[in-house]
Amino acid sequence: MMETAYQKEKVNNEVEWCQVYDLNLKEKIEKVLLKNRVSYCILWEKPKLFSSDKREKYVFCVNALQKETADNAIGQIGDLEDLKGKIVFLNRKVEKSYM
Repeated sequence: MMETAYQKEKVNNEVEWCQVYDLNLKEKIEKVLLKNRVSYCILWEKPKLFSSDKREKYVFCVNALQKETADNAIGQIGDLEDLKGKIVFLNRKVEKSYM
């Protein structure tokens, strides 16, 4: 019987793709990403206690290799001009490790 070999280093190839504040829009983006088979995770941030912005923030992280597929899939939600104020595209490397 052969053992599976694992690497000792962690691979972090996720990109903070976009952030939204609206729960309904978050659910629409989730459905579109699932439909297009894009691997993602959501970082959910509650508002800080003394913050002036009391909205919850949802940050979508996607695999860097699937970013282009996610960019193409977001057009299925609706016109990007209509969503311009509701979605903020970040496109930055995830700095934190959650594992």
